[in-house]
Amino acid sequence: MKKILSLLAIGSLFIMYGSFVSETPFSDGPYVFDKGKKRLVQWVEDSMAKKKMLSPKNYSKFKSKDEKYFNPKYLFSGYTNEDIGTFEFDEVEKIAALSDIHGQYDLFIEILRNNGIIDDQNQWAFGEGHFVIVGDIFDRGDKVQECLWFVYQLEQQAADAGGKVHYLLGNHEVMVLTGDLRYVHDKYHQTEQLFQMPYWQIFGPESELGKWLRTKPVTIRINDIQFVHGGLSPALVVSKFTVANINKSFTEVIIDAEPKDSIYNDPRIKFLNKSQGPIWYRGYFRDDNFNESQLDTVLDYFDVERIVVGHTSQDSVQSLYNDKVIVVDSSIKLGESGEILFVENGEPSIGNMMGDRRKL
Repeated sequence: MKKILSLLAIGSLFIMYGSFVSETPFSDGPYVFDKGKKRLVQWVEDSMAKKKMLSPKNYSKFKSKDEKYFNPKYLFSGYTNEDIGTFEFDEVEKIAALSDIHGQYDLFIEILRNNGIIDDQNQWAFGEGHFVIVGDIFDRGDKVQECLWFVYQLEQQAADAGGKVHYLLGNHEVMVLTGDLRYVHDKYHQTEQLFQMPYWQIFGPESELGKWLRTKPVTIRINDIQFVHGGLSPALVVSKFTVANINKSFTEVIIDAEPKDSIYNDPRIKFLNKSQGPIWYRGYFRDDNFNESQLDTVLDYFDVERIVVGHTSQDSVQSLYNDKVIVVDSSIKLGESGEILFVENGEPSIGNMMGDRRKL
C-alpha cells in the first residue's frame, strides 16, 4: 500500500507543494543511501539538487558544509552499535537527558556545550556518561537533518569514550517514518519536490539514517529510571506489555506500516500507537483521574523508581508525584531556551541553557 501511495505522492508533489518551490535559495541535507560498499550522498545547495557517490577511498575529498554535524568518515567507520536489543543499563554514574528538540539545532548545541556534554568542536565530552534524547528530533523546525547527523556522529564518539548516546523514538519519529507529515517544515517539502521522493521515503530502510532510526527503542531503563517519550500508562500494565514487547512492536512492525494496514487489526499493535501508548500518553499531566497510587502500580510493574518523559511541553524541567515522574520537554522546540536533566550518583539536578545547575 505504501509503495502505491508513494507513486501517487511523487506525481502530486508539484501540485501539492508548488508554492514551496524556492523563491529564496535554500540548502538541505545531506541524505545518504546505502549502495553496498558505497554511499550515495544527495543534498540541496542553493535550491539545486546535487549528488555524489562516496566510497572508503574517496570520502575524505567530500566537502561537507559543516563537519561538526556531518563528517563522512563516520559513514565508513565500521562502527556497530552493540547495544541494539539491549534495553536495560545498570551501574551508570552519570546520566543526562532532554527531549523534543524539533529541529532546533543551534539551541540544542548551545545547551549541550554549556552543560559539558560536548566541547566547542561539538565532540563528545561526557566521558562514560549516558546521554538520553527522549524522542522528537523530527518536525516543526528547519534543522532536523543537522540534528540527526550530529546525534549519529555523537553516538560513535560516546562509544569510543566508554559512554553512550540513547536516542529514543518519539511520536514525531514514528509519524514521519509512517508517512504522517503534518508537522514537517515547509523546507522539507521543497526537498521532496527536488528529489521527486516523499519525505518519509527519504528515511526508508535503504537510507543510512533510516536504517539507524530503525534500531532505536521507544523505552529503556538506566539504573532505576525508565525513559520513554510520552509515558507508561496503567493500561500498558493491564495489557501486560513488557519493555521488549513495546520496543520490538515499534521497530519491527509499526514503523514500516500505515494506519490502514492490516497489522492494525491486531488490537495490541493498534493500542501502542494510540493515546494510551508510550509515545502518545499524557495522562500524568492531563488525566484528572490519574493519581499517585496508579503511578506506583506502573512503577512496581516495570520495577523502577522513576519515569522520565518528554512530549508534554513545560517551561522548564519539572517533577511530579514526589519526583517519581520527571518531564524533560522544556520547550526547546520554540527555539528560545531549554534545559537538561542530570542524574549523577542517583541525585537529580537541572542544567539551564547557560550551564548553571540547580536541584530538581
